[in-house]
Amino acid sequence: MRMRIRTIAVVGLAGAVLLCSTGCLFNLFQTARTVGAGNIGLAFGSGIYALTIDSDTSYFLTPQARLAIGIAQGVDLGFQTGLMISLEGGDPGWLGAIGDVKFALLDQPGAAAIAVGLGGGYSLEAIGWEVFGELFFESNFRYLPVFLTYQPALCLTSGAMAHHLTGGLKLAISPQARVLIQVDWQPVLGVLFGGVSYGIAFEILL
Repeated sequence: MRMRIRTIAVVGLAGAVLLCSTGCLFNLFQTARTVGAGNIGLAFGSGIYALTIDSDTSYFLTPQARLAIGIAQGVDLGFQTGLMISLEGGDPGWLGAIGDVKFALLDQPGAAAIAVGLGGGYSLEAIGWEVFGELFFESNFRYLPVFLTYQPALCLTSGAMAHHLTGGLKLAISPQARVLIQVDWQPVLGVLFGGVSYGIAFEILL
């Protein structure tokens, strides 16, 4: 019964997030948790990006997929890509592809997890190639399922610095599956790509 109530709540929140989503392109669909040596994690998510030009706003779905591979205990190799699909029709566009290596610094059951990472890739957000750092915090308290992420990035094309902040909830469906519901904020990415984005992802450990 409790599992059914939780599933209904997750579905309801997912619908609300997708209806209210506006903002940036790539979402940071990961937390401080690492998948473990030899394991694989998959995350499938989406947001909605709103582009405003001359008072006209167009909306784009941004479905994304992330793969995490546990190359050692506490060390993940990750890859993320996605599409940009106009709700008004037309051909989909590619968001790019980014990769990172995440290192767990702390993972205390019932307390907190902290991790750091380094990565880079080609993205529409950076309008070219970028490199970035990552700092992850995740609460392991049962009744406080929150996470925070900070990602400073350097655009190699323009030399500009960008900052990506994420906060959200991680809702467990089972020991191997959970839902990430989050807010992504990119305060310094230029006029077209700055703003707030709401995202949701389903994450599975294999």
